[in-house]
Amino acid sequence: MPSALIWGASGGIGSALVNLLKQKNWTVFGVARDENKIPASANGHFTCDADDPASFDQAVSLIARQTDGIDWMVYAIGGIRANLIEKMPIEDWHTTFTINLHGAFYATRASLDILNKQAHLTFLGVYPEKITLPRMSAYTAAKVGLEAYVNILKKEHRKHIITLARLPAVNTPFWLNVPFKMPDYALSPESVAQSLLMHYDKDIGEDLNI
Repeated sequence: MPSALIWGASGGIGSALVNLLKQKNWTVFGVARDENKIPASANGHFTCDADDPASFDQAVSLIARQTDGIDWMVYAIGGIRANLIEKMPIEDWHTTFTINLHGAFYATRASLDILNKQAHLTFLGVYPEKITLPRMSAYTAAKVGLEAYVNILKKEHRKHIITLARLPAVNTPFWLNVPFKMPDYALSPESVAQSLLMHYDKDIGEDLNI
């Protein structure tokens, strides 16, 4: 039975992925800031806070007691603080980078020791050219940084299959925090989860453009 570790398992895409994998008889460990919001179907519910790097190590330490190894790690933690550059509070700038970029590093570093040989690592990215918009400076810069981070991670850990999944608009609470309307063509979290799993099943290291 394959096993997955979902960072951000309480969000729209993370929750959808937990539910889908459980339907496919996976063992799924979910980690989120509020573990009570992780789908009940997950085999394990754990807490982490992107503001606390040690919390990632603590979560993995607990997960390691319940598994012989992880086949698929997904970093689905994300969030945004949108504002004009001159009006952006410094703490909002830091928070946006912490959630979208620094947390990916914390999660990777914490997870490497429990990943099985040729395990997959998936990070949720964006199409930067589509979000280079006013008020999106912190989010766009963080996501561009994530893409560079993933490219270097691929070179440092060639034994693993590492993927950046570039996502279009997705119907999640993300849109409550941006100054524009969610487009009518936004994908459902469930359809994104299906695409991620299909890409995992291909067992290739190419990036995924959804």
